[in-house]
Amino acid sequence: MKFDRKSATNPFHTVRHPFDASYDIRFKGQGSAAISVIILAVLFLTTIFQRQNTGYIFNYNKLSDLNVFMQFATAILPFLLFVIANWIVAMLLNGTGRMRDIWIYTAYCLVPFILGNIGAVLLSNILVMEEPFANYAQVFGAGWSLVALFIGLMVMHEYNFVRNVFSCACTVFVMFILLFAIMLVGSLASDFYGFVATVVREILLRVS
Repeated sequence: MKFDRKSATNPFHTVRHPFDASYDIRFKGQGSAAISVIILAVLFLTTIFQRQNTGYIFNYNKLSDLNVFMQFATAILPFLLFVIANWIVAMLLNGTGRMRDIWIYTAYCLVPFILGNIGAVLLSNILVMEEPFANYAQVFGAGWSLVALFIGLMVMHEYNFVRNVFSCACTVFVMFILLFAIMLVGSLASDFYGFVATVVREILLRVS
C-alpha cells in the first residue's frame, strides 16, 4: 500500500483525525498492518527504555532485574487482549469492525501514548520531585490515545455514544475473562508438566 502522509496509512494523521481515519481504515481498506507491527515493536522498546532510563529520582526499579520476556508481555499482552476482546464484543453487539481494522487502528492510537512516555523519561532526567511535568506528559499521551481510540471504535463499529460506552465496558470485562483463562491454562499446563516430569523421573529411577 502506498504511504500517504494525509491518509489513514499515516498513524500521525490517524490520531489527529480519528473520525475520518477510522472510517477510511474500516470502509476504504486503508491502514497498514506492517506499520502497526512496527508501532508495537517501538512500544516494547519504549517500555524497556522507560524502565531503565527514567531519572533516578522517579525510578523505583532495580535496573539489574530487567526481564525482557516480562517487559514484552507487559507491553504486548494488553494490546492483544483488547483487540480480541473488542472483536468478540463487536460480534455480540453487531459492530461492523473486523479484527484487522481493530488491530491496525488500536496500534495507531498507541502513538501519542508512546510519545508521552518517551517525553516523560526525558523530562524525568532534568526535573526534581516537586516538578510533576513528566507525569503530565504521560497523562496527556495516554489521554489522547484513549480519546482517539474511543472515537475511532465508535465510527468503525457504527455505534452511537451510549452503545460505544457499553461496548468499551464489555471489552474491559472480556479482557479480564481472557486473562483469567490464560492464567488458568498456564497453571494447569505447569501442573501437568510437573506431573509428567515426576512420572518420568520415577520410571528412570526404577529402570536404572
